[in-house]
Amino acid sequence: MTTALTTLETMLAEGTLQAVGWALVHSLWQGALVGVLYACFASFAKTSAANVRYVAACAALALMLALPVATACLNLRGPQAASAREVSLAGDAWAESLQARGRAEAGSKTAAEAATRGALDEAASTDGGFRLWAEERFDALLPWLVWGWALGVALFALRVGVGWFSVRRLKSSARPVEREYREVLIRLARRLKVTRAVRLCQSALVEVPTVVGHLRPLILIPASAFTGLSPEQLEAVLAHELAHVRRYDYLVNLLQTAVETLLFYHPAAWWVASRVRAEREHACDDAAVGATGDVLLYARSLAQMEQLRRERGETPALALAANGGSLMRRIQRLIQVRTHTHTRTPLVAGALLFVMLCCALAGARALLPLGGEGVAEAAGLDSTPAADTRREVAVTFVSFPGNGIYDNGRLANKTRKLMRSLAANDVKAVAFVNEARFYKEDGTQDEARTALLGEWLDAGHELGNETFKHTNLYRVSLAEFQTSVLKGEQIMSKLVRDRGGKLRYFSYPYLNTGSTLAEKTAAEKFLRERGYQIHPVTIDNMDWLFSHAYIEALRREDEATLARIRAEYVPYMERMFEFVEGYSREVVGREFPQVLMLTAGALNADCFDDLARMMKRRGYSFVTMEQATRDEAYRLPDTYAGKRGDSWIARWAVTKGMEYKDSEENLPPFMQNYFTEFQKQQANKASAGEGKK
Repeated sequence: MTTALTTLETMLAEGTLQAVGWALVHSLWQGALVGVLYACFASFAKTSAANVRYVAACAALALMLALPVATACLNLRGPQAASAREVSLAGDAWAESLQARGRAEAGSKTAAEAATRGALDEAASTDGGFRLWAEERFDALLPWLVWGWALGVALFALRVGVGWFSVRRLKSSARPVEREYREVLIRLARRLKVTRAVRLCQSALVEVPTVVGHLRPLILIPASAFTGLSPEQLEAVLAHELAHVRRYDYLVNLLQTAVETLLFYHPAAWWVASRVRAEREHACDDAAVGATGDVLLYARSLAQMEQLRRERGETPALALAANGGSLMRRIQRLIQVRTHTHTRTPLVAGALLFVMLCCALAGARALLPLGGEGVAEAAGLDSTPAADTRREVAVTFVSFPGNGIYDNGRLANKTRKLMRSLAANDVKAVAFVNEARFYKEDGTQDEARTALLGEWLDAGHELGNETFKHTNLYRVSLAEFQTSVLKGEQIMSKLVRDRGGKLRYFSYPYLNTGSTLAEKTAAEKFLRERGYQIHPVTIDNMDWLFSHAYIEALRREDEATLARIRAEYVPYMERMFEFVEGYSREVVGREFPQVLMLTAGALNADCFDDLARMMKRRGYSFVTMEQATRDEAYRLPDTYAGKRGDSWIARWAVTKGMEYKDSEENLPPFMQNYFTEFQKQQANKASAGEGKK
């Protein structure tokens, strides 16, 4: 079982496990809703022809399967599609904070701050944090949930397999009947307009007339029926079986059995399936009465067949027997309600299918997340970029797979959640790694964490070197830095090489490229000789500060703070994009493909979908770092060296002698306060390698 669970967790890397797991959860209310709709329809259609109720029951059963399949597809396309899985704050809270910012730009700073505080208070009071908490814990149960479902499907499939062998046994027991009975069958087939060749045989293994097979249908009659039934009664029973053949009921029954196997856990599915079988028999009863023209004769035929059964036994589930459904209810129905023709059957069935389809579409729409354009409209913002603006951005992550998450299970869940978001938004990213995070305290390699790197590569992303232990070149010698670079590529180089690739990107920790120009030049020469391309970050930001606060709030289970951070994070990032776009035009003379640096971890795993919608609304499309850095802007000279770690736009500005601009003023007030406290804590620490990136 452990091996099987590991296999399922491998599926998790591609988002399949979550999609299936959440589809199973949503299928509970979806199936119940469909069952209620069918029950309402059936109660209003009591006097309609049995075939109308039969078509409705089949449509309901098919919809019960189609809805979770559609939900799984939506989850694969957008991992936060299902409403129970939306872990970001409600769109109106985000929109309100953006509106507050717009009012501030109009000139009322005090009013804007008050509005922002109100939006944050409202966000903190929502259940977004609880949903995040619930999802995180439920995700851990998904492998067991899907495993239990798969095991149940396997057991029910085994049951179907046993039924199939029983049907084969019935076929092998078939013996020819006398010619006069075959002639009766041919005459009835013409009357019922059955165009396919149907064989009639007798069998000692069946106790009631039974149809088996679809391509070559075979009607099996118990030997006792030829002596215990009158010719008229036998003709009525044969008419019922021919009705099954004409209606392709054997094929429908096979499909129904498959649906029952997949939805074995759902009571509503079993109830609707029982109604399908009952209405199928009622419809064939109606056809038999229409062929014989005598209701009482047919009712007596059913009663006589029941008396001929010497002992009760079960007909294989894949066969169609004349005793299907409740025999007594069938007889009572025939006697009390005379069958009449309903020419509106196709119209009613079509109307029902239309209603069911509308319900499915409405449910699918409810599961879709609010897109970037929807958020922009809610905020009253113009989400259309300028006509002459073509924006591109490459997404990169540092400190992969994440800081501050020491539990490998939770770390794996967050990393896989991030990968699902990247896949949903068609993003191919580069993740920079400090390999020290992949060794245990005893010095052995952490295989579970290393497996995450393999999953990242298998998802089509790249890995990059960020030194072994986040070594700051400004605070160590060049030799120590070089040693850390070499030590920090051991695990990744093998993983990449095993997949036919090469480790080709390097990111300076804290974006610090050296204390002097000579040291910077020597470091760059060393990296080039190792085959590395430098990670030229243009959208530097303080998401690391948000991430640090987010991890602390997660440890405290402080839902109000978590909600507040999520509410402020994407608006802050949008301000950073605006800042960088303007700075690009000032320094380079135009906008160019940007390289965005994000901190890997819980915050961006939970918020990347919202972040991606913001970028798309601003007109950005996602490219790889290789594609972005082909732009000539990345050939501009960079001669800056010093304590400060800055974006490449700032470096180009300093090299040109232009004004250096600091983006820290874009932080919201509560994060400014947090940053002040953080700096005080850092000032009290003497360990090297810690500080502002």
